[in-house]
Amino acid sequence: MAGGPSSGSGSADSGGSGPAAGGFGASLKGGSGSSLFWSEVTVPGRPRVLVLDAVEDRDGWEAEATAHIANSLTRRDIPVIGKAPIPVSGRDDIAAAIKSADDFNCIFLTTRADGSTSAAECWLALQDILAGSSKLFAMCTWDSADPEIANSALKDEGTFAPVAVVQQEPMSGRGASLFFMKFFAELDMHSEATESMTGKMVWFGHSKAREIMRRRHYEGRVGLRS
Repeated sequence: MAGGPSSGSGSADSGGSGPAAGGFGASLKGGSGSSLFWSEVTVPGRPRVLVLDAVEDRDGWEAEATAHIANSLTRRDIPVIGKAPIPVSGRDDIAAAIKSADDFNCIFLTTRADGSTSAAECWLALQDILAGSSKLFAMCTWDSADPEIANSALKDEGTFAPVAVVQQEPMSGRGASLFFMKFFAELDMHSEATESMTGKMVWFGHSKAREIMRRRHYEGRVGLRS
């Protein structure tokens, strides 16, 4: 997988000491969404993920990384709707993908804060199309970030996503991929017994993904709706 712009070594599972790890841990203080641990919010079922790839460059490293994440989930027996990411380039494509998808309870969106079909456009389209629904929402914006849209996805009331995991700062391709693969793997494992995704399970998945990022010295910030 092409790693994109690199902001961490990622080459060793080094135990989490040293300046890089400390800086990453410090950047996440207050971002763990600890109140979700006690929340009664629940999304029924184990993760069934609709992967939407809104990055315009279909031959770029972002598309390759998105496919790598989807393949990783499939290898772990986490259902990916259609068994591959669905390229989308605007509201109509997003609506068509959602309408044609089999039953899903998670949306994983990869997009950019800049360029065509930006994170803002995608978020507003999903808010409209999925009004009245209840899904887990995860958004990756790679080496770009839109703090305003991230904050909206994490804080707005009346959203389709009572549980959301959203990138808040630029991250390397490898770092972002590692985070989201680990998050969904942990979430699936914790939800197996109850066939549901509770706030506590999402909190644990997010915490485990943050920890592996810290240990491998990848920088960035992914917020958790709380």
